[in-house]
Amino acid sequence: MSGREIIVLLLAVGISAVVQNIVGFGFALLAVPLMVLAVDPHDAVVISTFLGLGSSTFQAVNGRHDAQWHLIARLSISALFGIPCGLLVFNHVDERVLKGCLAVGIFVAVLFLARRSNISHASSRLEIGAGFLSGALSSSLSTNGPPLVFALQGRGLPIAQFRATISAIFTISGVFTLASFFALRKVNSDSLIGVLVSLPILGLGILIGQKLKPRLNEQNARRIVLLLLLAAGGSALVGAIVG
Repeated sequence: MSGREIIVLLLAVGISAVVQNIVGFGFALLAVPLMVLAVDPHDAVVISTFLGLGSSTFQAVNGRHDAQWHLIARLSISALFGIPCGLLVFNHVDERVLKGCLAVGIFVAVLFLARRSNISHASSRLEIGAGFLSGALSSSLSTNGPPLVFALQGRGLPIAQFRATISAIFTISGVFTLASFFALRKVNSDSLIGVLVSLPILGLGILIGQKLKPRLNEQNARRIVLLLLLAAGGSALVGAIVG
């Protein structure tokens, strides 16, 4: 990689690590679009998965006392059942159609959450459905975050519990994703070099995020979560339009 490409890669990792450690998610959402300006898209996904797993694992361990383990279990187990369904859909439905449907779903979810609709008393079917959809989206579009965010925000979790819970879920799914990358031989020397080069910046981003997150109140945290969801919806919509 050239000097310019390394700088772009490090900026992508640093910004994404800071944001994820402040609100609990958004690493891949921010990192991959920036990384592809410097590295191959395939390598960008692998690098993002490696580093995102490191960031989410740190947060999951650091916030383990705030984690809602009953929600983690429901969402993670149901996601495993959604993965085969996602693969089936991916093989039979055009990717642009899937991204268009995802964009619409995210925008509806943002509108629902922005109105502060209360679903905190919904049954466990909320997590089961969101987890299943998360697994299906993970294996079809490599996008598993929005359903998880919707379910946890819909429960009205305080930001500390939200961060810890979604980080634990991302850690579990990240382990399975990396294992599949290795099994399918999708990890190459270029992606490993990108990971090694980025590790110091990842650590710095985690440190800055940890320093900043105590300054974030519940209202501002909710706004950032909704903005990140809008960014995910916008990204999916652009993908549906331009392919």
